[in-house]
Amino acid sequence: MSRAHRNRAGMTLIEVMLAVVILGMALGVLVGAASRALAVVRQARNYELARRMIGRVEVESPLRLKDRIEAGTENGSFSGGPAGWSWSRKLEDLGADDEEQEGLFRMTTRVTWAQGEQRSAEEVVQLLYVPKNSSGEFSLKPQVR
Repeated sequence: MSRAHRNRAGMTLIEVMLAVVILGMALGVLVGAASRALAVVRQARNYELARRMIGRVEVESPLRLKDRIEAGTENGSFSGGPAGWSWSRKLEDLGADDEEQEGLFRMTTRVTWAQGEQRSAEEVVQLLYVPKNSSGEFSLKPQVR
């Protein structure tokens, strides 16, 4: 084998090794990007489910069936829902200190869940006008006469 032929064979091996290294780095970057994309999709799915669960809070614990609406906090979990998910609802009477805002309440509904060691939450804030009924109490429940 001539000397020129041996040098060409060595360069080919180095070129192949360099190509393998570049290919390995590119695959590593692609796997990392795919992993991050899947994490984003999972988180988006959880937030979309949280929005549906916020609507479920009103179905399972409706304010309109309460005899009296007053400031306070209530919380619970979802029966038959995903494990580790819970909700809380906070009502603040904005008219307590301001007569012009009598009957105006701020309702904050929050759904929380755990994903591994990380806790996440979705929150909705609504303003409600709750008139006084004939008994002088704030109520959304219709009066039956």
